[in-house]
Amino acid sequence: MQYTDDLFKINLSRAIKESGLSNAEIARRVNVGRSTITQWVKGVSSPTQSKIIKIARTLNQEPSWFFIEHSKDEEITKSGLNQKQLTIARTIDPDISEDHLKQILTYIHFIQEHEANAN
Repeated sequence: MQYTDDLFKINLSRAIKESGLSNAEIARRVNVGRSTITQWVKGVSSPTQSKIIKIARTLNQEPSWFFIEHSKDEEITKSGLNQKQLTIARTIDPDISEDHLKQILTYIHFIQEHEANAN
């Protein structure tokens, strides 16, 4: 459970920083106090599932994004996967290799082209 809590804390901090929003603005949008956001970032407490959904919407992320390790993401996104595709792949297999991701992306493009030609 600690690993999941740590991932959430790290990813929440990252998402807040990338969003450019203040803790006060996020708190207002999520309908909690500013100190609650600080407690979540520090790992003192954890949000409920409904609050995670509100946080995700506020910070323009998928709820599952907060529970995935993103240390390899920068390398893998160079292969052409967007953030949603990467989140899906990491949800299925957190240790998926870059080669497998490239194969999946190639297959997705093949299917998209086949469907476009069929119409």
